[in-house]
Amino acid sequence: MIVRAEWPGYVVDVLVRPGQEVEEDEPLMILEGTDASRTAFYINAPECGKVREVLMEEGDFAYEDDDLVVIGDSDKDD
Repeated sequence: MIVRAEWPGYVVDVLVRPGQEVEEDEPLMILEGTDASRTAFYINAPECGKVREVLMEEGDFAYEDDDLVVIGDSDKDD
C-alpha cells in the first residue's frame, strides 16, 4: 500500500524507517501545510504492516497525492 499526501506541504519530520512495523493510525510523517498559519498535520498509517520504503525526507515538498511511504504485509519475507 502506498500512503499519499492528502494536502500539499513540507515534510518537517519522518517518524518511521524502512523495516519498522507500524500499527493502524500510527503517525508516519509530519507535514507543514501551505496555508497562512502553516498548520502542521500528521500522515498516519491507514493499516498495520511493515514500512517497505520512505519516499520523502525532511525538507521535501509533497504535492497533493504524492507518494510518501510504502507499507507492505508484515508477514512477508524481505
